[in-house]
Amino acid sequence: MLWKDFLEGSESALSKIYLNNVNDLFAFGCKFTVDKALVKDCIQELFVTLIQTRTRLSETNNVKGYLFTAIKRMIIREMVRSSKLENILESGDYRFEIGFENIDPVEFENDNYSKKILAVRSAIESLTSRQKEALYLKFYFGLSHKEIAEILHLEEQSSRSLISRAIQKVRSVLKSDKKRISKILFVVFARHS
Repeated sequence: MLWKDFLEGSESALSKIYLNNVNDLFAFGCKFTVDKALVKDCIQELFVTLIQTRTRLSETNNVKGYLFTAIKRMIIREMVRSSKLENILESGDYRFEIGFENIDPVEFENDNYSKKILAVRSAIESLTSRQKEALYLKFYFGLSHKEIAEILHLEEQSSRSLISRAIQKVRSVLKSDKKRISKILFVVFARHS
């Protein structure tokens, strides 16, 4: 409804879309680059572009997915522009980093925290950037396979397979059962205030 109102010219709808998504866009954008200023500039450019192209935009049921796709493309385009790389987005050869600095040792209860966090880090780092991105979208933002597929430009079944393969890879590195892996992934990707 907000998106439709925005397309019809509502400034308050645009403000709500911005306020509902700006923090998530920033968090998502920072997974592609450490340049926080670039991420902020791209978010600003995204909303300016939305205003300028409002009459040519189509309706969507997945505003967050639409915005995530747009911000990802803008950030990667700017990185390509500045580094003269070619087709980085289409090849999937882009940086997507997961931070481990906010993981609370209490979440791992009786486990040897240092050993476990090194194993988790190793398991996550063994994934491709695309797999990390899919897990981040799934466990941090709680997006559906359909929404993830839209952001990654995949079929829904391919999104499911990508996430499943990533979880399998983490399981094999950690040598842990599926239930434990899900708990670990929820901890790694948890939102921290």
